[in-house]
Amino acid sequence: MTAGTVQRWASALDGVVVYAQGALCTRLARGGVPADGRVRVTGLPRSLDPGSLRARVTGASGVRVTEARIEVEAEPVGAEAPDALRREVERLRDAYEAVLGRRDRQAGLIEETAALRPVPPARKRDDPHRRTAVDAWLELADFVDERLTGLHARLVELEEELAEAERALSAAADRLARASTDAPASHVATTVSAALTLDGATGTEVEVEVEYGVPGAVWVPAYRLTVRQGDSRGRLVLRASVAQRTGEDWTGVRLALATADLRRRTDLPRLRSLRIGRRQPAPAPSGWREPPAGLSDLFTGYDTAGPRPARAGGPAKAAVGGHAVGAAQPPTPPPPPPMY
Repeated sequence: MTAGTVQRWASALDGVVVYAQGALCTRLARGGVPADGRVRVTGLPRSLDPGSLRARVTGASGVRVTEARIEVEAEPVGAEAPDALRREVERLRDAYEAVLGRRDRQAGLIEETAALRPVPPARKRDDPHRRTAVDAWLELADFVDERLTGLHARLVELEEELAEAERALSAAADRLARASTDAPASHVATTVSAALTLDGATGTEVEVEVEYGVPGAVWVPAYRLTVRQGDSRGRLVLRASVAQRTGEDWTGVRLALATADLRRRTDLPRLRSLRIGRRQPAPAPSGWREPPAGLSDLFTGYDTAGPRPARAGGPAKAAVGGHAVGAAQPPTPPPPPPMY
């Protein structure tokens, strides 16, 4: 059976337990047991720890999980999504530059209008003295004031339009950056699934619970104590701020918090044995010791040599190893112990 004919069960995130570092996620999948018992539960994130995968069949259905492992599949995909995002970013960049150009031209018009000043004509040496055209000067001032009011109002509109275009361009560029880092450069889509082998009645519809750990999650507690003036009682509220970057959507999922560390190793303690009964005094130490090893082989050569032949006028001697050995003499008694 090829990988394409293995039954695929879609899974849904059911619950998450957030630890001090990391989280433990639980997914549920339902389907009928195939003839070969091989199924593939899809929807798992790529950030999961492969060594933390656990799977079991919920309910008393007589079906059990005999094997569970992580499988990663890759398939080539089209480049329409990144190209579409790239084209959107280019379009928004052109729109931003167009608005920026209009804003700059509007600012230039304001500078030109504000620089308008009345300039009297040059007076020749023989020309008589002329009075200043005050009315013309006032009309010019009114015109500049009215013109600047309209130009500044249009400038405010362009500034708001420019800020909106900048926000849209930043959001599109962020989406493009996330898509570029999330998907491989060769446009290959990868999916993570749990390959399970079920043992039980074929065709039985069962529900499988898949549990795995992810490292990209953390939570921080926050305490708030409310006490009214003159009241001896108060109210303590515990709140938790959860942050995760696991690639999954935790909206509407049962959430639990734990202060333990998910990756910390814990071993069962070794309990000391206890004897229950009547207490007995400790035995007195004995002065006897075991003889040293090899003591019986110390006189083996002497025993195998045998008695030496007797000679006239002297005790019998025997040669052992080229040396003359006399007859065995009775051992000398030890000296008496000293008297104190």
